[in-house]
Amino acid sequence: MAIVTGDRYLEKLVKFVEEQAGSLIDGTLVLKLYPGGLRYVDSRLESLHELENLLSGAPVDYLRAYISDLGDHRALEQLRRILRLLTELKVVSVLPPTTRDPTPVCLVPFGRLRVLELRGCDLSTSAAKGLLELRHTLEKIVCHNSTVSLFFFFLIFELVFVIFFDVFNLFIVKI
Repeated sequence: MAIVTGDRYLEKLVKFVEEQAGSLIDGTLVLKLYPGGLRYVDSRLESLHELENLLSGAPVDYLRAYISDLGDHRALEQLRRILRLLTELKVVSVLPPTTRDPTPVCLVPFGRLRVLELRGCDLSTSAAKGLLELRHTLEKIVCHNSTVSLFFFFLIFELVFVIFFDVFNLFIVKI
C-alpha cells in the first residue's frame, strides 16, 4: 500500500476526522498518524496561524490570502478544533520494524492528550515538540522501538510517573 503525502494526505485526514469526530473525541477510536504526516499537518497549521496573525496588522492581506484558498483554510480550522480535543494519539512509523523514523514529532496541535503512544519514532535526534505543554494532561506514554531519554521524561513530568521498560518498550504511567 502506497503512503499518501502532501495535500492528498491532508484531505483524507480532514475527511476522516470530520466523519469520526465523535468517536475520536470520546476516545472510542484512536487517531493513528505517521511522523511525516504529523509533521505536514503541523506545518499547515503553523501557516494558518501565521495567516491569522496578519489579521491584526494587515487585514486586507489576510482577506486576500484567506479567500484565495477558502475551502482549505476552513478545513484546517475544523481539523485544528478537533485535534485540540483528542485525548489519545498513536504516532506510528511506516518504516521497517527495526528502523526508527528520524522525523521530528510535533504534539503542539493536541491540547488534551491523556495517552500518547510512539512506535518506531527516533526521539534521540530531537525532542517531541509540545510534550512539555502536555505535562498537566498526559497520564500515559507508551514507546515501542522509540529512542527516548528517560532523564528528559523525568524532568518534564517531575517524577510523578512509574516507568516500565524492557529492551524495546517503555511505558510511563502517571501515579
